[in-house]
Amino acid sequence: MKWNKHIDHMTAKGNRSLGFIKRNLHGCTEDIKDLAYRSLVRPTLEYCAAVWDPHTADQIYQIEAVQRRAARFVKRDYDRHSSVSAMITNLNWRTLAERRKIARLSVFQKAYEGYLSIPVRTLLHPVKRSTRRSHTKSFIELYSSKDCFKYSFIPRTLIDWNNLPQQIISTEDPKAFKQQLQNHFQ
Repeated sequence: MKWNKHIDHMTAKGNRSLGFIKRNLHGCTEDIKDLAYRSLVRPTLEYCAAVWDPHTADQIYQIEAVQRRAARFVKRDYDRHSSVSAMITNLNWRTLAERRKIARLSVFQKAYEGYLSIPVRTLLHPVKRSTRRSHTKSFIELYSSKDCFKYSFIPRTLIDWNNLPQQIISTEDPKAFKQQLQNHFQ
């Protein structure tokens, strides 16, 4: 229930910011509207997203709906038969869920490499034996029947981390790692 209130508040704030942009930039070019959305609305929707990434379909839909409304506004296309997914692709916007996944993996990589004070290497247990699917920095995944733990930052990110290719995992520089993630998830 607590998360639903947080998401409701966040999406309401994002919608208010989008409304402000719509009222004040309705006659502007697509580039200016795009920049305004990415500068004023999307940061509201992504605030602390690396650690609170929602997992239920209705929560994800509620957040993505703000971006979908923004895409219609930027493209000036309110026809109900138009594909909003195509508009988002044309604008080169990632889904917010994908952006949150990249943020989670980037934070985890920074912790692994020692850039953050999260003792990942001491808290987690590495996989003893490599398989064809695993890489040299794989960890034993944490399982739980409780959603509050199962979908929290570390257990959820471990699954994504263990599925990354070796060439991305081998990158130690955080900026290069994030760039490789963005290329990988394109």
